[in-house]
Amino acid sequence: MRMALNEQPTSPDSVMSSGSAPTGALTVAAEPLSEDDDYPKGFYLRVVDGQAWLRGYRCANEHTWSPDDRFVFRLPPQFV
Repeated sequence: MRMALNEQPTSPDSVMSSGSAPTGALTVAAEPLSEDDDYPKGFYLRVVDGQAWLRGYRCANEHTWSPDDRFVFRLPPQFV
């Protein structure tokens, strides 16, 4: 996915947000690997100062995403 999105724009800031997705991040939608809130629930793609990042995030199941958050989904082959 990182290779397919290799022209993702650089984030306007390098702030690591707590409790919300960072500015410019693309959150990858996936099923959680663990129900433990301290275990990463997924990851996001972000470009900071020209450097591509892949970072994990943690959140509770009750987390409310912002309407401004951007997600990336993978469609099953029959829908491509």
